[in-house]
Amino acid sequence: MMQNFLERLGDWNPQLLREIRGRLKIHNVLLTISTSLLTQLILCVFFAVKLPPNRITTASNYSVYCTGSQNNGEYRCLHDGLGHYLINWQLFWQDIFTWLSIIVIAALLVAGTYLLTSDLATEQRRETLNFIRLSPQSPKNVLWGKLLGVPILLYIAVALTVPLHLWSGLGAKTPFWWILSFYALVLAACIFYYSAALLFGLVGSWLGGFQAWLASGVVLGFLILTRLWFANFPTDSPIAYIKGLNPFYLIPNLDKSSFFTGVHLWKELSWFTFPLGVSFVTVVIFFVFNYSILACFIWQALWRCFRDPNSTMLSKQQSYWLTAYFAFYTLGFVEGKRVVDNSYYQSLGLREKIVCILFLNLWLFLFLIAAILPHRQLLQDWIRYRKSPSGKTFLKRSLIHDLIWGEKSPALVAIALNAIILITPLILLSLLNYERDTNRSSPFFALALAGSLAMVYAALAQFMLFMKNRYRIFWTIGILTTTIVLPVIIAFMFGANTPNNYFSWLFSVAAPLIALFSESYALSSMEVLIAILCQWAIVGLLVFKLKQQLEKADELSTK
Repeated sequence: MMQNFLERLGDWNPQLLREIRGRLKIHNVLLTISTSLLTQLILCVFFAVKLPPNRITTASNYSVYCTGSQNNGEYRCLHDGLGHYLINWQLFWQDIFTWLSIIVIAALLVAGTYLLTSDLATEQRRETLNFIRLSPQSPKNVLWGKLLGVPILLYIAVALTVPLHLWSGLGAKTPFWWILSFYALVLAACIFYYSAALLFGLVGSWLGGFQAWLASGVVLGFLILTRLWFANFPTDSPIAYIKGLNPFYLIPNLDKSSFFTGVHLWKELSWFTFPLGVSFVTVVIFFVFNYSILACFIWQALWRCFRDPNSTMLSKQQSYWLTAYFAFYTLGFVEGKRVVDNSYYQSLGLREKIVCILFLNLWLFLFLIAAILPHRQLLQDWIRYRKSPSGKTFLKRSLIHDLIWGEKSPALVAIALNAIILITPLILLSLLNYERDTNRSSPFFALALAGSLAMVYAALAQFMLFMKNRYRIFWTIGILTTTIVLPVIIAFMFGANTPNNYFSWLFSVAAPLIALFSESYALSSMEVLIAILCQWAIVGLLVFKLKQQLEKADELSTK
């Protein structure tokens, strides 16, 4: 019977069968089962020792799970007529449920990311991935086989926690549908993070053995930092988007745990004035939808990179759709009632939300720079094709069309269009608040600075990626990081010597923030305009140098 099942599994997805057979060894399975059960036992014992002992002693008069008066975070232990302590079992089971959820989330996302990235890195190093590409399997089957098969032992370990997780959740009086909704969210989060891990495994092979550690470290750092930094942020702001990418904040009744009573959850969540926070299930559906859409874009990139390792992760058209979705989704977190309110202080709240959206947009632009900027070989192919007789007939007349939609053309026009897609809704939002703002031009200057900075970073990255150097990716990352970080350091140094001079900040990544609240920093409109013109001059110089390099490379290739 098992043999028949394996044969059917092999017919459906040979890659999945290959991964399972390579990992489901008896000693591996036994070690996984024992580790999972031991972890659950330690967790239960840890909370059991916090319960008051059966005997009544002075030292045990207080416990976090007792029901009497509070004293320093603990409660006085009361007992009934039979001498038994009255225990808050709902809180006890809620704590176990919460911490078991945290352990499962960390194990699935961090360990799963490491396993998938490490596996693809190993395949790349052994050059077996090229054989898999040449196999009759479709890329979708291969990648799904990896996603389902590589972390199979991790799936077994997590499956063994389900009975205790359900028992503790129901013991904490958490609705059963909430628990199922949480499972659906964790599943969607795993698909999103695992898909991103597969993509990083395909495009980041140049990192060598450090690749898997970097990927899992980034995921772990994101989970920890979003927990530490954004726990008290209100959910009626764009920061809710970041919190939604951390499943920790979607643990049912998280704020009822004795460990996380101060965490700001989803009761205030609204999207385009729709009160999503009235129901936990609605909040989960909202973020599962976001995970699903982002995973779809990642799978488009996986499909492209698996078929052709030299192609860009996304086409220019796909980048426009991603940016449009991101702009629409994040804009919804700016409540409409803040726009029509007549209070100046509500206007400040709107500008703070624009800052949050610009913060999110920065990370999207950094991803787009990595995803759609072609490298040297693609650019050489593009310029060579434009010079060929077949390219002259049509492409000469459609350079703009090629720069907007072409697969191998420079992506600076596409980056500019993506910036317009992101900035235009924010401009319209600022116009609705135009008459009530004391400094009417500050939102527009801030958005103009954000767009020009994005173009500076993109032009610099495109110029560096055309270098005739095998380590051009390292150089690009290093120079781009320096361009983002160094102006902030220089601005701090100027600020220490001249406290009222904020002009230097206009050349840093914080420029939109400074311009948005320019009345607080004594900046004139002329200073902001000069900074914008200087940044566009830098973009023009980089584009001119890139054009020269392209023409020089074409001349060398035709000799």
